[in-house]
Amino acid sequence: MKKYKVGVIGAGNMGSNHIRVYSEIPEVDLVAISDVNPETLKDLATEYIANFYYNYIEMIKEEELDIVSICVPTNLHYEVAKNCIKNKINVLLEKPITSNIKEAKELLELSKEYKVKFLVGHIERFNPAVTKVKEIIDSGKIGNITAIIARRVGIFPPQIQDADVAVDLAIHDIDIANYLLNSLPIEVTVNKKRNLIKKRNDSVEFFLKYINASAYIQANWITPVKIRKLNITGENGYLELDYVNQKIELYESNYKKIKSRSFDDILHFSEPDKTIISVARKEPLKEEILYFIDCVKENKIVDSSFALDSLKIILNNL
Repeated sequence: MKKYKVGVIGAGNMGSNHIRVYSEIPEVDLVAISDVNPETLKDLATEYIANFYYNYIEMIKEEELDIVSICVPTNLHYEVAKNCIKNKINVLLEKPITSNIKEAKELLELSKEYKVKFLVGHIERFNPAVTKVKEIIDSGKIGNITAIIARRVGIFPPQIQDADVAVDLAIHDIDIANYLLNSLPIEVTVNKKRNLIKKRNDSVEFFLKYINASAYIQANWITPVKIRKLNITGENGYLELDYVNQKIELYESNYKKIKSRSFDDILHFSEPDKTIISVARKEPLKEEILYFIDCVKENKIVDSSFALDSLKIILNNL
């Protein structure tokens, strides 16, 4: 069995999780880690028996890598990903794709030019509960979707140094709304505020208008309780999703139409049928990495244009 040689650039919170996951997958060999923090780097390299580099350029020149995960701050995404792609290394890049539209488009074009797999890691797409919700919606079980409400709130994460709350948090649910509705919004309204953090927006609300539905996305770093929930209303039912606990509650509508001479038909609702839907709990990051490895192994097409779509919405640049 061929083992793919893997490197990880950026060994912070997310990078260390990539390192851990790769170490658990038999199909790959984690050979190198790069980070500017010498203490963290040496500890991880020792723990996972990998070569370490303070300069990622040196790493990609010295190591014959098949796959690299890039987990550096957002403002470095473009430069690091571009160099890896030009060295014909398959790239898994943590979201968001870049800081601006021009750079995002260029990375997508470069990945095609150099014929490498390029996946932007919007991790919630690989949450098994989201996968199940997508199946339910596509089956027509709750009818046409009319509204989506997402709340992704909690306290400020000090490790986030260069992104505001929209880029760090709201972009997840914007991407999921597009994914579940199989479309992009035709109109975007946004309200951003600086509450406790004066240099960056720490709360945001997006209202997305689609052709046949709407989505309200709330994200902040000021709520003292961590909430990661998604509510979906369809013409024939309602879904509640807890991202963290990977739990789904499905409510199927029970109603009948009563003819009226004066008004439109009156709808008489009785108690809905409630179902708790179980999914096999899996780590979304591991599912994402396994998917990417499979794309490399089987030479599957990887299209990360969805990441550009989400960035355009975040930057209010549809």
